[in-house]
Amino acid sequence: MREIWPPSRNYAQNNKIHGTWSSVERALHRYGYEVDVHVTPANVKKTVTGNGSAKKPQVAESVREWLGLSADHKFATDDHSDACAVALTYLIREKIIKPKE
Repeated sequence: MREIWPPSRNYAQNNKIHGTWSSVERALHRYGYEVDVHVTPANVKKTVTGNGSAKKPQVAESVREWLGLSADHKFATDDHSDACAVALTYLIREKIIKPKE
């Protein structure tokens, strides 16, 4: 599963993201895997927080709750909590874990 990257006006940033995706896809292909599910940032936020327009602190808070981390747990960067949110979205969509009620 991959979170869709909304195009940026910054060409260099887009180039880095797409270059990284290409490397990941080549590595996955080598072992018989592929990225076959794409989700929007709003879908990830909705799945993990219940709010499709949640801000990064809300996403991080929900990830801590989902993972049973302490409320004072600090992620090294927003990217780390975002990556966990994408992984949680995959697990929920595939019914590997149950969504919160």
